[in-house]
Amino acid sequence: MKQFAAVTPDLAAAFRRDGAVCVRGAFDPELVALAADGIEHDLAHPSPRALVASRDGDGRFFEDFCTWQQIPEFGQFIRESPAAGIAGELLGADRVRLFHDHVLVKEAGTRQATPWHQDQPYYNIEGRMTCSMWMPVDRVPRNRRSSSSPDRTSARG
Repeated sequence: MKQFAAVTPDLAAAFRRDGAVCVRGAFDPELVALAADGIEHDLAHPSPRALVASRDGDGRFFEDFCTWQQIPEFGQFIRESPAAGIAGELLGADRVRLFHDHVLVKEAGTRQATPWHQDQPYYNIEGRMTCSMWMPVDRVPRNRRSSSSPDRTSARG
């Protein structure tokens, strides 16, 4: 598997030790724009699995799942981005498989908090050789972010 400059040996070791890391500069602006275009497509044409996870009047928190085969931008992102290679580097794996894609759109002003959490309980798979990636497409000022950061307990489940 190709090595990616964004994943240093120290970063991979931290991922294996702590269960979460921030991989900065992983995706070039064109790929981020491609993902953003896919999100706009998804918002305009949601799948039957789409949900609005917020109450009326509280802003909009939209999510959709498993759309990469229906939304061309997501399919292209998955095939052309370094995401799989980065996951392989972090996991120390020669091959990786896509479990699913998941779009989350939390519009400005949405009051629903997003606490730090682990995704593993939501997956119907077992094992520690899994990697969940989160990539923002919009800049959010630090004082406007609602997610907290993980600590080392995140690796232990």
